[in-house]
Amino acid sequence: MTHLSRRLALTLGLLGTVSGAGAIQLDIAATASSAASAQLRFGVREYQAGSFTLGAGLSTSGADLSATRALVLPGVGTARAQASAGVLWSGGLRGALNLSGTAGPVALTLGLNSWTAALERFDPLARWAEAAPDLRSRGFSAGVTARYRLRRDLLLNLDSTLGGQSSVLVGAEFRRDALSYRLGARVGQQVLAVSAGVSYVAESGLTVVADALYGSGTLGLSGSLELPDRLGDGSDLRLYVAYEPWRTVSEPLRYGVQANLSTGPGTLLLELRGGQSVSGQSGFGGRVQYTLPLGEDAEQP
Repeated sequence: MTHLSRRLALTLGLLGTVSGAGAIQLDIAATASSAASAQLRFGVREYQAGSFTLGAGLSTSGADLSATRALVLPGVGTARAQASAGVLWSGGLRGALNLSGTAGPVALTLGLNSWTAALERFDPLARWAEAAPDLRSRGFSAGVTARYRLRRDLLLNLDSTLGGQSSVLVGAEFRRDALSYRLGARVGQQVLAVSAGVSYVAESGLTVVADALYGSGTLGLSGSLELPDRLGDGSDLRLYVAYEPWRTVSEPLRYGVQANLSTGPGTLLLELRGGQSVSGQSGFGGRVQYTLPLGEDAEQP
């Protein structure tokens, strides 16, 4: 038996020992892409250990762990902290810490990330994520987002990133019934532009989002479409595309489609992503994942 087979067998054994504890989710996923080696992963999520929610995974590439703690602060608001870490069998580490909280009209999020190996070695599809990732082979990044609600239908937003390509986006969002309108400006490395966007959310759950950024010889466009129940009851179909030619440490063009289908006792995820690098090289990949609920909650009707 190979070292990998032993690791996978050990993981399945561990999953069996925890399967009776609450609403645990078991993930089994196979991923392939033109940017990295194919990956097979087994993992668990939503394991309750006291006041923490834990997750763990073992794959042909490495192992990962996560821990989340949520708090309700009486008279103040809510807070949430999540820490995660990953290691590659071939050498490489990553770590992340995300803190978020709300207090009255204010919502804040802080994210810290550090890594010593390229992101696609941990997740073969990560380089084509909707939110542009930092694709440097090693580094550190930090991000802060803030939202202040002036009134029920008017918000002020800030989204800042410090890393391989630092930038700040400031803007306002006006909401009216099913529509939201956004106007702002982004300032940073290789970008100085104004932005505008609109979102539509129907009662059925249909969601359409479109944004544009223009300035300093740059035109960026992004959008997404979410269609619930179009592939059967409980299903969800989502498509996105982002064209951001000012990006230098991320793929300027990224796109993807994701379908979640209720299949048997669990959920089947089918995902395709692709994009084009700064140098013009195209790539793509896909993932098939099955999520099975375990434990007490899985036995309830």
